[in-house]
Amino acid sequence: MRKIQLGLVRIVAGFALGVPGFAPESNPKRALGVSRAAIGLLVFPILLAASLALAKDGRDFAGFYELGEITDLGEVVRVPLKVRVFNYSGADVNDATITLEDLVLPGQTYGSFIAPVYVQDSESVRLSDQFTIPRREYEHWQEGGTPSLIIDYMNANGNTIQRPIELFRMALGEEE
Repeated sequence: MRKIQLGLVRIVAGFALGVPGFAPESNPKRALGVSRAAIGLLVFPILLAASLALAKDGRDFAGFYELGEITDLGEVVRVPLKVRVFNYSGADVNDATITLEDLVLPGQTYGSFIAPVYVQDSESVRLSDQFTIPRREYEHWQEGGTPSLIIDYMNANGNTIQRPIELFRMALGEEE
């Protein structure tokens, strides 16, 4: 979808700037007193608005995470994980489940935070739990990777929604 959006922007910009191949050499619009730049200025905001509407299902959930001290269990480790998740979806989320997934094997889960999760639109929720994960997963997090969290919930129409949560590492401190 992003390639289509960029393609449309390039076409409009090429037309507005008079790049050969984007508009015929004899431009009937110029005869009407409408310049390519004016057409570009009129069309670009429309394409930008369409692009933002298409991005609606983009980063609906984001937040911060902090790792606690691990318990070494050999090939696996138990790690305390604190998160603060922000809801940018445009709707309140009720009775949701937030699950920790393997980065390499999508669908392989390591557990969920205590359900149900409730978070109003433009608000955040703090969660904390311990997860037992493969050592390789933890090492990936230590090298700059992030935990892969997925939020599952039902929207107002009764449809099941599943979205990734984009996370950034940050000390969360004590709950406010």
